[in-house]
Amino acid sequence: MYLGIDTHKRYSQVAVVNGDGNLQDEIRLPNDRLDELAEQYAGSEAAIEASGNYRPIYEMLDEHLDVTLVNPSKNRIIADATVKTDRVDAKRLAQMLRADMLAESYVPPDEIRTLRDLVRTRK
Repeated sequence: MYLGIDTHKRYSQVAVVNGDGNLQDEIRLPNDRLDELAEQYAGSEAAIEASGNYRPIYEMLDEHLDVTLVNPSKNRIIADATVKTDRVDAKRLAQMLRADMLAESYVPPDEIRTLRDLVRTRK
């Protein structure tokens, strides 16, 4: 399964697409319940856009899913869409993930993220 997740501050819109590209489910849920979704679809691939609040969501999902952090500026098909809703964005993320057409953002390993946090805190 492929999950496209359009994240916001308090909630996320999720589209679940199977290997044939057929939409299996659409879910809107609070971000604090994304871990339940990750457990349900454990082993699947997921895509979320890099944003100011991506990190806690990424870390929650990464325990059970293969998460791709998407560079939104390099994936213009979503940003330039004429119809732009959370549902449409989530579906497009899932479809593009399935087709391996997403430009990824670099996510450093956990040890490096911890060190970066230390430097930010000291600054």
